[in-house]
Amino acid sequence: MNPVLTVAGIVAPVAVLALFAFGGIGRAVWLTLLRTALCLGVGAVVAWGLQLDPVAAAVLILQVSTPVAVTQYMLAAKYGGDAEAVAGLVIVSTLMAVATLPLTLAFLI
Repeated sequence: MNPVLTVAGIVAPVAVLALFAFGGIGRAVWLTLLRTALCLGVGAVVAWGLQLDPVAAAVLILQVSTPVAVTQYMLAAKYGGDAEAVAGLVIVSTLMAVATLPLTLAFLI
């Protein structure tokens, strides 16, 4: 049994529990909804403005609607940003992507 893999496996559940425990879930949900809506809108406008073919437009829109990356948390923590808010965004956007990405894909096809 690899201890690194064991620790890595419990990080996400612990982070979700910490987010609920410290009450940051509401802010993270609203920020995730705002980010998703803005990214979908901007992606659609850029695809329309560049007159992309339907497949390229769908790829662009789907790509910009993916969840927030963990890298942004590390950058926020390193450079003095609001790391707690970013951590909430990472967790909530990943969980919400389970529903939003298939819906986006269904709309684009």
